[in-house]
Amino acid sequence: MSRSPTPTQLDEVLKANARFAEQFDAGDLPLPPARRLAVVACMDARLDPAAVLGLEIGDAHVIRNAGG
Repeated sequence: MSRSPTPTQLDEVLKANARFAEQFDAGDLPLPPARRLAVVACMDARLDPAAVLGLEIGDAHVIRNAGG
């Protein structure tokens, strides 16, 4: 069952995105990942691949895949 975000949820994520964009200072990082790594992970919202693997912005390409 798919649910659309509530107006409050949508406002929250849009505000968070605006804050992130205002503070983002990693635009000068090269496109290839620093660790020369690609991670394929499931889309499970409980999983944070960067936290699990100790990755920072620019370290790896992270690909989220639906299904087992």
